Amino acid sequence: MATQGSEPEVLVVGAGPVGLFTSLLLSRLGVGHRLVERRSDLHRAPQAHVVSSRTREIFRAAGLDESALRAIASPPGDVASIRYVHTLAGPDLGQLDLATPSQIRKTLAATPTPMANISQNRLEPLLREAVEKAGVRVEFGLTCEALDENPDGVLTTLRPTAGGDPEAARFRFVLACDGAGSRLRRALGIEMIGPSALQHFAMVDVQTCLRELVGERTALLYWHLDPLESAVVIAHDLDARVVFMMPIAEGAEISSDEAERRVADVLGADLAFRVNGVDRWVMTAQVADRYGVGRVFLLGDAAHRFPPTGGLGMNTGMADAFNLAWKLAAVLHGAAEPALLDSYETERRPSAQANCDQSTANFRNMGAMVRALGLPDGGSPAELREAVRSLPEDPARQAALDAAIAAEVPHYDLSGLDWGQAYEQGALLPDGSPAPPERPTDEYVPSSRPGARLPHAWLQRDGVPISSHDLPGLVRPLLLLGPAGTVWERAARGLPLDVASVDGEALVDPDGSWATLSEVGPSGALLIRPDRHVAFRAAEPPPDPRAALVRALHAMFLRIPEENG
Repeated sequence: MATQGSEPEVLVVGAGPVGLFTSLLLSRLGVGHRLVERRSDLHRAPQAHVVSSRTREIFRAAGLDESALRAIASPPGDVASIRYVHTLAGPDLGQLDLATPSQIRKTLAATPTPMANISQNRLEPLLREAVEKAGVRVEFGLTCEALDENPDGVLTTLRPTAGGDPEAARFRFVLACDGAGSRLRRALGIEMIGPSALQHFAMVDVQTCLRELVGERTALLYWHLDPLESAVVIAHDLDARVVFMMPIAEGAEISSDEAERRVADVLGADLAFRVNGVDRWVMTAQVADRYGVGRVFLLGDAAHRFPPTGGLGMNTGMADAFNLAWKLAAVLHGAAEPALLDSYETERRPSAQANCDQSTANFRNMGAMVRALGLPDGGSPAELREAVRSLPEDPARQAALDAAIAAEVPHYDLSGLDWGQAYEQGALLPDGSPAPPERPTDEYVPSSRPGARLPHAWLQRDGVPISSHDLPGLVRPLLLLGPAGTVWERAARGLPLDVASVDGEALVDPDGSWATLSEVGPSGALLIRPDRHVAFRAAEPPPDPRAALVRALHAMFLRIPEENG
């Protein structure tokens, strides 16, 4: 079913989290579309779970119910640390605190929406409900099995997965959100670049109340440092459901009985549990060599597949959707030139590659943890396990492990990648300022340089706190001015943009934070794209402010009415 009141111009293939969110954005933007999924229902297993600060900003911009998101998220206290254990029964061998006072201050200064732990099987129903409220029904059991592009659009063949007559349907664009094994990507002949198998795992989905066992030792992840059968335990819900990720040999099978034995070994205590299922999974580190062909675009796991070390996969896909949706709407509504769509790959592929590289580095650095255990060479299995169990009794080995754990901060604090996400080229007008130096992944320096994510500051509108991220809409760029920006207001008349002034009257900068973060003077201006990235910056008005704005809009490939151009 298309968006109410409009014809389906776009086909979204895949109703995972990225496909669902893409559909929601398109509806918000008034783009008629269909959403098809070859499976019979949403995912039932927890799968992805880290919802980054940036993704929550994106959800906020799309109007997703924040109270509903908080209701399905883990309590913050449950996911405030990473623990390293011999068994879950304890005691801990080490701990990494994710919520130190300095980290909390840094987060609250940089974003209106801190990271949340929301398992995919809880997020997807919430997204589906929002999609359906927006007027689109997920068409389950429907496979897109053929594409035939021509200058007018893409002719697709949609076939019922359970069998039946195929449907021929034409769309102006097709968005492939069909996951890591994307059939559409293969049909387009797009290759994945990077290692296809870093490691093989068994994912054991377990029903249990882990809180009984860990008590106050709550954590987001528990690393089981066993020299023979290591594992990482993902605490999707300490009261009900956890996932044990266990390395296995390539091609190896793991039975339910073997999975139960290994789970019991990691638990280290008599705790009731049930194995819901065991799946094999291959860790890859790949990015598509192209993000689309013609009128077909890849988003999410169809375009990139990362190691889970960092929780960047789904979040990168949400940023893909936020980047592409407004551009697609602008082109379909005649507000932008089709060349705007080329900037999707220009902007998003480097970001995905950076995230892939960091996730891979995080995975490879885990070897330092094993080396820090200082295990004896040639020891028997019993001797090796005893060496791990007795580590706290050896100050030198404990200090080595503590140092290795402290070095893991960049594995979990990726604020520099999350908030510092910036585009060097694309739908923006550079201002000639130098690119910022490369920084550690846990270091974020706000910037209003063109291409950067809009810095967050708390402003006040009619006495009500409002984030700078709440100012732009989803459709048109926003010209954000200082208190002496009257010349820009005159220059912007008739141009396809919105205008807001932080003038101390309707919109107030109560503590001067925005004046500092904007990096422009009282008479300066920022042009903000619908995806909350800066497109243009001027510290003060140039001789011809209108000509400067026209150049910026042209750099965004936006069309300007002739009488105003």
